[in-house]
Amino acid sequence: MKKLALLTAMVTAAMTGTAFAASVPVTTIGQGQSTVAAEYSFAQHGSQGNGTNEDGYGASLNTGLTNNLNVGYSFSKVNMKHTDLKDQQVAATYAVTPHINLYGAGTYVKAYGDHDFGVQGGVIGYMPIADRLQGYAKVGVGDDVKQTYQAGVSYGLAPDVDLNMYYQYDKYNVSDKDTSVRGLHAGVGYSF
Repeated sequence: MKKLALLTAMVTAAMTGTAFAASVPVTTIGQGQSTVAAEYSFAQHGSQGNGTNEDGYGASLNTGLTNNLNVGYSFSKVNMKHTDLKDQQVAATYAVTPHINLYGAGTYVKAYGDHDFGVQGGVIGYMPIADRLQGYAKVGVGDDVKQTYQAGVSYGLAPDVDLNMYYQYDKYNVSDKDTSVRGLHAGVGYSF
């Protein structure tokens, strides 16, 4: 039922020219401002999935400690043919200049009956495209546990609600098995 409701909302957004997502990179940071988000990932292709389309979901919580520093937690799961890949991440994001943030993260990945810990750092760029529409891109590199590349758009549906859609490519190494996952993600975020 939840997947059906989210899919209906995504189709409605696509038909009206808006967009969607949830575990989007942290762009705007405000002291005391928190954002909770949920997402659905669809049309995912995993390198261990023999070209099949996998789906998954994710959730995140981010809080601004200052006007330049944000901390957050995210969880995502991809249902792959031979294993479920679960990814948990704790990150700190720092606003360097308007439209550019740097981040560092610790990642715990579980797949193939094993798990691995890793670290990652990267850059997030974002800019307004039109009224209430923002584009963003993220590149994250680190040890071989996880590498991330992401690009998407965010639409401000209401003052505290954002709809987003993004494409993401993740490369993982768990238990000496290289796995990549790429595809579309869509969801909604609420700020308070």
